[in-house]
Amino acid sequence: MNELMEIIVGLDGSPASWRAFWLALGVAEREKAFIHACFVFHVPAPAAADFLVQPAPGLAPDEDGGELAQRVTEELQAAGVEGKFTCLEGDVARELEALADRCRADLLVVGRSRHPALHLGGVPRRLLATGRRPVLVVP
Repeated sequence: MNELMEIIVGLDGSPASWRAFWLALGVAEREKAFIHACFVFHVPAPAAADFLVQPAPGLAPDEDGGELAQRVTEELQAAGVEGKFTCLEGDVARELEALADRCRADLLVVGRSRHPALHLGGVPRRLLATGRRPVLVVP
């Protein structure tokens, strides 16, 4: 009996992260895979030092990703795909990689940065640089 394929998807509520989630959902439907959708609450160092902690507008409304969790659950159920939503805190790339290690993920899917000057963005670039598993970066 084959184990389920494990897919980690970084999700922050941005359009690129939703495209990454939907692409992963399509793969999961075809491959009968399990999706771990993960929001990582990141506190930039200067903001943490000044106690000015505010997530970017349009992202998760609170530290547990409540609205994201609800939407992910609805999307998974509608597609008939097994999965769960996880909320972590810390460095985004490091936390996604650690979750992928814990789950023995077969694939890590993330959206490209919203900032054109960053090209791929810091998180996708760092995940690609580690080279421990396939990483799919969705525009």
